[in-house]
Amino acid sequence: MKESEESLTVIVFRGARANPWRLKVRKVFVKHGLIWGVALLFLQVGIVTHYVYQWSQLSELDDVKKELNFSRAKTGNFSTEVDGMKKRMLALESLNRKLQTMFGLEPDSQGLPPGIPGQGGEEIPFDALSEEAVDATVGLTEKTGVDQPASPGPLSTDQQIKEIKTDLEWLSEQSHSETKILDELSAVAEKKAVQWASTPSIWPVKGSITSRFGPRVSPFTGKKALHAGIDIGARNGTEIRSPASGKVVVAAYDGRMGKFIRIDHGYGMETTYGHLSKIHVKYGDRVHRGDLIGLVGSTGKFSTGPHLHYQVAVNDQVVDPIHYILD
Repeated sequence: MKESEESLTVIVFRGARANPWRLKVRKVFVKHGLIWGVALLFLQVGIVTHYVYQWSQLSELDDVKKELNFSRAKTGNFSTEVDGMKKRMLALESLNRKLQTMFGLEPDSQGLPPGIPGQGGEEIPFDALSEEAVDATVGLTEKTGVDQPASPGPLSTDQQIKEIKTDLEWLSEQSHSETKILDELSAVAEKKAVQWASTPSIWPVKGSITSRFGPRVSPFTGKKALHAGIDIGARNGTEIRSPASGKVVVAAYDGRMGKFIRIDHGYGMETTYGHLSKIHVKYGDRVHRGDLIGLVGSTGKFSTGPHLHYQVAVNDQVVDPIHYILD
């Protein structure tokens, strides 16, 4: 009786004629089997749940990576655009400084990018660009002549954003400064428009300089003498154009200069053109920049061949004409 209470009998019927199978199993084994079965079931459910969770996490991580890469690309593109704006702003600054000098205004030392000292001459200062955005494009030494340490490597996204913010702040301040300068230049330009139209600024003839302004050994006397202008070699008959607006005050012949023209541009400025083969203007004519006034020749004693003697005087003092040729 005790044995039957501690075990279970499993009977398997195999048909009407075959004897059935009898299998006795102790209850403790059945109990342990059920426990292990339930445990294995829970384990399988846990494994499947963990797999599904991990798969969803990996999918989420992949989406995050895609978003991060997209954000980095957008940051890089924006950084490149900011760098382009900085280059254009620096070019505008350089042009403003040149115009200030030409208009007789005193250029200030403001507006340089942070960390870049003021430089002399016509160089354009540049600060470091966002290196990841432009793929470490050009070093500061190439842009400003200032030696800089080697780049530590690509910038992180946070560093890029910080650098872009700094650049935008500088662009805002710089645009305000350059706008004020442009307003000032515009006001001065309106006042000096007539004077600028009357200031020599172009080559009077196409050719090459054969003798410069200043002391030289005279090809006619063999002695040192001041050459009061420049000689521009050109073919006989080459057109000569007025370099600025003015009034013809002389159109005549001189023994040494041959056929020559003198134009009064006002504001104390005069230009002279010597050794012409033909004169196309007369005394009292008003001319403008680019007008035809004569043709190259070799008239007069002081000429060794076809050329134009070009002379500029300011307040009756001869000066180097090169200073009044901008093109």
